Amino acid sequence: MAPTTSFYQTPGTYTNPREFRQLLQALPDDNKEIVKFIKMVLIHLVDARNSGVRFNYHKVWRSQVDHRSIDDVLASPKVHTLLSLNILDLRTEPAQRGIFSCDHHAVLFASILRLKGKAVRARCGYVTYIIPGKLVPHWVCEVYNDRKRCWEYIDPERVKFKFEWGDFLPGGQVWLDVRQGNLEFDEVLPDYRSGLDGIKYRLLNDINALMKNELLNYDWLLRKVKRPQLFSKRVSQLSEEECILLELLATFSLDTDAHWDQIRELYIDYVRPENLRGPG
Repeated sequence: MAPTTSFYQTPGTYTNPREFRQLLQALPDDNKEIVKFIKMVLIHLVDARNSGVRFNYHKVWRSQVDHRSIDDVLASPKVHTLLSLNILDLRTEPAQRGIFSCDHHAVLFASILRLKGKAVRARCGYVTYIIPGKLVPHWVCEVYNDRKRCWEYIDPERVKFKFEWGDFLPGGQVWLDVRQGNLEFDEVLPDYRSGLDGIKYRLLNDINALMKNELLNYDWLLRKVKRPQLFSKRVSQLSEEECILLELLATFSLDTDAHWDQIRELYIDYVRPENLRGPG
């Protein structure tokens, strides 16, 4: 096991549930069974709409920024009702499930595995398997395979367990590819921000997730707390030193285990304690 994997075996601020711990720990150890359980509890907005579930799309999408931690997800009415049944082998209809996006699926999956003492980390970036020919903003997870001694991607929201090279690109990879002229903007679907600012947003989301501060950028985006300059500045306003810092973070994020100390030091440097706030 790589030296840093022990860090990802324990819950962080956003993945440490106060309720339903015994139920989640009692789930089968098989990752496919865990994802199957998650999909009986959660459903993506697009899937809910395609399944004929009646809801206000924009209201649900907007409300999700308030569900920043695993406790927020588990406390949502539909999810809480289902988990209160205390049934491991759930069978539900789409309308019964909590409507949540890919990042919430990743956080729930990471929470369950960490409660079991398994090394897992959420990753924020882009995938090529949702819309052909486009890089779509998305969250997945990386799970450490003890037998193979390597990290493997799992997408709990899309129920994908086998990844080919290029299926998922971390935010740092896309940042570097665009900056170096190896990728055109029209290949990258915009997120909350467009252009390089949107890709920077994904890169910093990924770095936050690597430090077990998943979903932290929702706070910064909504201006609930003081934001790091590296996040709040537009790319066009960044200093040369700040651009170099982003290049380093992006490069190091592509091999986290080899550059763990450097990532942590740079993270502490650009994210001050006053810019961090726990859920609630």
